[in-house]
Amino acid sequence: MVCIFSLFQAPVQAILRPAMWIPFPCGKLHSYKERWEFDATPAECLNDLIAAVEKLKEEDAPGTTYDIHKIDRCRNFIRIFVFTWAEWLDVVEIDFSTGKAYSFSSGFLPLWLPFAVILNCVLFWIPFYDNKLNQQRLEKLRNAMVKHVTTDLGTIN
Repeated sequence: MVCIFSLFQAPVQAILRPAMWIPFPCGKLHSYKERWEFDATPAECLNDLIAAVEKLKEEDAPGTTYDIHKIDRCRNFIRIFVFTWAEWLDVVEIDFSTGKAYSFSSGFLPLWLPFAVILNCVLFWIPFYDNKLNQQRLEKLRNAMVKHVTTDLGTIN
């Protein structure tokens, strides 16, 4: 269960994204992008991913909490908040219209700290490594889906 401080601060931190303000080389340490290719329609894949998130809620590591923050069915877009065991916020954004999948760590400090969003904005310059958790998270989401999704690891804008 995620604490109240984390729940209130998560939407603000997801929009501000202080850990991503310095894109290179720091941002590459705690973010991952893929281009997804699929045979089904974007709307079918979106529905499949929603079911996959529900499946991952039960199967993923203890203490990890998945929260579907935004679903835009017109754009075939989904934003998922993933709170780690220490309540760091990772954000997963998948746009099935373009096939872009993006997962990133949003800040240096966990959100259970009061005013963590402000502190993360001040500490945006501190590099940290996600130990490839964002890459693994996208892989878990792909594998949990019923529809066949492959990746093109080429250049992604």
